[in-house]
Amino acid sequence: MTAAEPPWSVAQTHPDATATPLPAQASPAQPARTYPVTRIVAASPWYETGLMELARAHELLIVFTWRQICVQYKQAILGIGWAVLSPLLSTLVFTWVFGGLAAIPSEGLPYPLFVLSGLITWQYFNRALTAGSNSILGNSHIITKVYFPRMILPLSAVLAGLVDYAVNLVVLLLLMLFYGRTPGLTLMWLPVFLMLATLIGFALSLWLSALNALYRDIGFMIPIALQAWMFLTPVIYPATLVPAGWTWLMQLNPMTVVVEGARWAVLPAATPPNLIGVAILAGEFVLLFLGGVVTFNKIDAILADRI
Repeated sequence: MTAAEPPWSVAQTHPDATATPLPAQASPAQPARTYPVTRIVAASPWYETGLMELARAHELLIVFTWRQICVQYKQAILGIGWAVLSPLLSTLVFTWVFGGLAAIPSEGLPYPLFVLSGLITWQYFNRALTAGSNSILGNSHIITKVYFPRMILPLSAVLAGLVDYAVNLVVLLLLMLFYGRTPGLTLMWLPVFLMLATLIGFALSLWLSALNALYRDIGFMIPIALQAWMFLTPVIYPATLVPAGWTWLMQLNPMTVVVEGARWAVLPAATPPNLIGVAILAGEFVLLFLGGVVTFNKIDAILADRI
């Protein structure tokens, strides 16, 4: 069954069930032939998330994730080295422009450490959202040939970016040793904030991957929106620098809590995340995820015919 088929599905097939015998042409000496009986049930309701189907296909999720990791740096001379060069070069530029020329404060931390600790989290989210939004279009040749849970595509694209994050985290820890800094017990919170970045990236990818398959304008808008979003997130400046009248805007930004929390987990001297922001983030995730699931499933019904 593909997504373009009618709104019903095959629930179970009984190969031993006996159907109506053949007409009189069959010889009495021959035994009655049996045919498989297929039971057809209605499609899943609109509120069905599809997560159970996704969980049953966990092996396929692993395959797609590994494929995404391998293809990402295929035929690249530096390979995974590009994952290191990107945040390092950005850190050098930001340190010179914002830390040197603009003299932006960094909460008493060396500015390269301050920037890199936030930048690796933001770049993971950036790459996850970019890859997730293009996951449906990039695998259209598979979607039109065979049925599988489509949610695997954006989720595998988001999870594949964790390899780059792990490499960049090692670079950050080495830079911390260079500046004589060591992580504390707050490092145990890092997986929590990394999971939040993954969940937000997956929820948004459900929206964008489905909409991008129907409206190609989405693909042009995403890089512009992500570039503006980065400057609205305390990556290169502390949130305390924002005037009091605009703090509500920072709290509405889900990545504020994620970036600040990941930075605080690695560098205990940094400002910890705001608890109000954490509560707002939880509510935003529920709305984004449920809305993304409904939108994705609606478009999934016509996806094979529109890409």
